[in-house]
Amino acid sequence: MKKLPLLILAILALGALSALAAGRQRQAGTETEDTRKADYIYLEALRAKSQSNHDAAFALLQRAHELNPADREIGVELSTYLLSLSQTDSALLTSSMALLRDYCEANPTDIYYGGRYAMLNEQLLNRDEALRTWKRLHTLYPDRLEVTYRYAGALAQGGTQADRDKAIAVYDSVEIAEGKSIPLSSKKIQLYYSLQDTASILAEADRLRNSAPRNVDFQVFSGDIYSMFGLNDQAKQFYDSACILDPSSGLAYYSRAQFYHTLGDSAAFNREVFQALEQKNLNVETKLVILRSYIQEMFNDSTNFPQIGQLFDVLIDQHPHEHDIHDLYSRYLIVTKDYSKAAEQTERALDLDPADSEGWEMLTSLYLQVDRLDDARQAIKRSLRYYPDNSRQYLVLGSIYDQEGQRDKATAEYRHALSLTDSTDVSQLSRIYGAMGDNLYASEQADSAFVYYQKSLLYDPDNTLALNNCAYYLACEGRDLDRALEMIEKAVGAEPENATSMDTYAWVLFKRKDYAKAREIIDRTLSLTDERSEEILEHAGDIYFMDGDPDGALRFWKEALELAPDNQLLAKKVKHKTYFFK
Repeated sequence: MKKLPLLILAILALGALSALAAGRQRQAGTETEDTRKADYIYLEALRAKSQSNHDAAFALLQRAHELNPADREIGVELSTYLLSLSQTDSALLTSSMALLRDYCEANPTDIYYGGRYAMLNEQLLNRDEALRTWKRLHTLYPDRLEVTYRYAGALAQGGTQADRDKAIAVYDSVEIAEGKSIPLSSKKIQLYYSLQDTASILAEADRLRNSAPRNVDFQVFSGDIYSMFGLNDQAKQFYDSACILDPSSGLAYYSRAQFYHTLGDSAAFNREVFQALEQKNLNVETKLVILRSYIQEMFNDSTNFPQIGQLFDVLIDQHPHEHDIHDLYSRYLIVTKDYSKAAEQTERALDLDPADSEGWEMLTSLYLQVDRLDDARQAIKRSLRYYPDNSRQYLVLGSIYDQEGQRDKATAEYRHALSLTDSTDVSQLSRIYGAMGDNLYASEQADSAFVYYQKSLLYDPDNTLALNNCAYYLACEGRDLDRALEMIEKAVGAEPENATSMDTYAWVLFKRKDYAKAREIIDRTLSLTDERSEEILEHAGDIYFMDGDPDGALRFWKEALELAPDNQLLAKKVKHKTYFFK
């Protein structure tokens, strides 16, 4: 059987069990041999359906319907399967809807199939039939709000003015029974808006507000409606009233702040947000919601960063022991690339809640970002007190030892990480094997390194770091350059803005003696980063030299030598103004 479309599945779910629950009644004297066979086959179909054997259920229902086409319960079950097959067959859809209609006409009180039939007609844009069905269900079940809302919605959609008036009357009837509410008023306002009836929109907002003058949400809603029509003096009065009625309402304060923001009054906007966050009786969760919204509004302009920082200072002064405030501040600082200060805030957050596994990994990453290897190592060791089976942290610890040249310690941590990694976690296994390949190459065990790179790529063929490093070291060894090119082109295809991968691409091309292409790629590499490394600059010089531009090569070599004055090979190139292999 084909899979059902998502919307149709949702509709079918309304009545999936109704046929199973319904008793089957037949008038005396109407049974024939065919109807008895149809009944038996129908019961077998239901049994197959309950066992999720839908192919068999469909075939059995077809046969039961052939034997007794007048049985509407068989018909409605069959309609479900026909509907599922009707995605590209309008005839099947017509048959399905006809069977469902027959059932609903014979069983008007069946709210499940009736609702399904009405919603399907809405989906098929058969407004009149949908409206007729919803009206009947509403008449039969006036207390079922979901039916009432559907009926009113059907009246409102694309009908005459009389239909819209009826929809308003239906909503009014719900209000009489349930009381005024923002969702109901919103539905009526949408109708008035489609008629461009501003007076009725404002009157509805007034009726809602006046029904409960001390309801803060109603005051804010009125402010929003009046503001929408540029009636700013009245809107401000409603926002002010909301803030006076409930000084702890984050909605009231932030709505008033947003009001000033829409007016372009940034000073008032900032003042209102600060005022909201300074409210001592406003709970922390609400303050964080306001602050997140404020950051989203203001982040695109870096001149706003100082105000955002001040807001965090206000919150931290008020709530110094709230983990979530420090955590949000840290994440904000990461986005602004203030990694050192982000690490400080993450430390404070972890002091308050050391059971934050993600926080420990973030702290480790932040210390690595600012080259504080000792702090990163200590953060990992502290985290392992709480999460001793975190293989990711052991992998990072191994990489720290590798950066320090402690190869044996690094290998031990990688093996520990492997022992803790589930066999189904192919991404993590790939990362570990890739790191072990790096370690082996740095230990001058090139053959073994390439074996581990192969293991890494076996687990995750799209591991761009392993692809890059394997390709680069193959180029450095001058071996299997076709394979190196294939790997680095895959890595660059996945991350075209990665300067490291682009540099490797240029170096592989250089080793293949495709100097013109290598120069094109190294130029693109240099354009991708403002932080020029010794390695990239030296590669650029070598490529320029072999492409016939010794003057350009000398400029790059000199710049590289300024970054690495102890590099004897670079010094030799600069002194003799020529390329040396070693």
